[in-house]
Amino acid sequence: MSTDVTAAPKARGEAPRRESVAAWLRRPRAPLSPPRWLAITSVVVGAAALVAVPLVNPSYINLTVTLVMIWTIVGLGLNLLVGFGGQVSLGHSAFFAIGAYAVAVGGEAGWGQGLSLLAAAVVPFVVGYVVGLPALRLHGLQLGLVTLALAMATPAAIRALEPLTHGSRGISIDGDPPSWMPLAHDQWVYYLALALAAVAYVITRRLAKGRLGRSFVAVRDAELVAETLGVNVWQTKTRLFATSAAYAGVAGGLYAMLLEFVGPENFNLALSISFVTLIVVGGLASVPGAVLGALFVQYVPTLTSDISAAATGATYGVVLILFAFFLPYGLVGLVRGSLGRLVARIPGRRT
Repeated sequence: MSTDVTAAPKARGEAPRRESVAAWLRRPRAPLSPPRWLAITSVVVGAAALVAVPLVNPSYINLTVTLVMIWTIVGLGLNLLVGFGGQVSLGHSAFFAIGAYAVAVGGEAGWGQGLSLLAAAVVPFVVGYVVGLPALRLHGLQLGLVTLALAMATPAAIRALEPLTHGSRGISIDGDPPSWMPLAHDQWVYYLALALAAVAYVITRRLAKGRLGRSFVAVRDAELVAETLGVNVWQTKTRLFATSAAYAGVAGGLYAMLLEFVGPENFNLALSISFVTLIVVGGLASVPGAVLGALFVQYVPTLTSDISAAATGATYGVVLILFAFFLPYGLVGLVRGSLGRLVARIPGRRT
């Protein structure tokens, strides 16, 4: 019997071929598995630091950190839709705007901040469900184009609904805390955003790791197989789209309260592009990736705008290309690859 020399094992002592940097960056990574004591300590210390931030820092820092939490809420919902559900949406700025105007109109009607924020979740959910019924029968690029058209039409729709939205004049909003709350405006909105971002993070983790998350992934990867196993594909996709829209609406409501003003110029196409950049840079199908993407979207354009007004758009374009080719798992994949071995060596009981 002849022997295939090319299939023979490597000679003893031969050094293994080193992995290239590009291959290392493109490799999928398992989530970090810290010991329980480290995980609990990190959560407690991080929560204490976030609670203390608005009390010891000037208002402009509170403003930027609040925006990070607002972008995080959008990223969590959009990552559920795109990362776990596999549905492309380029129009979440429309639901963001609906949530902002729900708070603004509710404030004019005297609903109060609590009821207005509830409307900022409910109204985008209903609109997302209605839009999702016909739109989600499309796939991939077709669905992306439909949602992109929705984002492009949003500023014009706001101007056309002038009796409700006041058109180009916009609406001023009272975002101050209740009289019994001894906080400044920036501190009050900060704590609201922190609380809602924490709730959104916990809910998203439970959805992603539970039965619903598995059904999302099943629909994303193999619709026919998922339907055979008893998953209602169209209902799952529509509810996921509506839930993601509700996340964006709540974030939009907080955004309106933070700025204390909304107008059509706040919700242009660049906002939708920044949302897509957020989830791609942070890491698709990763809950912590929404936080990393929010940090990128908030702080990197601020740095590049000091160079040139056009630098922000160029940065988004270059970053999207680089991440598509070299970091398909986003910043969260880079963090896992860099810290994975170190965290694995830390002693302690793991879940």
